[in-house]
Amino acid sequence: MAADFPKWGLHSNLLGFAQFGPVVSLEYNFTRHITLNAHARFPSVGALTKMIYEADIDRGGRPDKFSGIAFGGGPVYFFNVKKDKAYAGILFEYEMADALYMEDYVNEWTQDNKKMILMLNSGYRFMFGQKLIPGPHRQFDKFIRERLFVNTGIYLGAERNQYVWKYNDPEADPDPTPREGTKIRPFGMLEVSVGLEF
Repeated sequence: MAADFPKWGLHSNLLGFAQFGPVVSLEYNFTRHITLNAHARFPSVGALTKMIYEADIDRGGRPDKFSGIAFGGGPVYFFNVKKDKAYAGILFEYEMADALYMEDYVNEWTQDNKKMILMLNSGYRFMFGQKLIPGPHRQFDKFIRERLFVNTGIYLGAERNQYVWKYNDPEADPDPTPREGTKIRPFGMLEVSVGLEF
């Protein structure tokens, strides 16, 4: 019985639609307290994403088109608080994204972004009880357990963006050499995830 606990968890941070992209996470529980998180974030559908790629007004302002995806994961530790759980973890993320500026103009340009993000994910997991469904026969006396939960928390850290940008029309600039650079800035998102342990 001591080893009888949910081994997997699946949840999605839908609040990401209003921020820097929704997050879908899969967790594997090594113990009741230690979990390994693997997740994907979809920044292109986040309402605030284009703001962080805003360029000077002379260079186009916010991008006209944006595409990208981020993958990450890391360890998370759960602290028991009655039936609910507080948690804290360290997550790493790698994001690949492309932004298009000044679309259909002679000085149309693109920026290729490669980000490494390190962040703390901390919050509180509210458990909504346990639904127990007995097996149809006595010999199958195990239960199928379904555990619905909601995470409320925060992602907080920093990102390092290695970017390269260039004009799409060679006639827009006498120097066709791609420009490149590095930017380091803070990263953060609020979390309201809905999920299931199984």
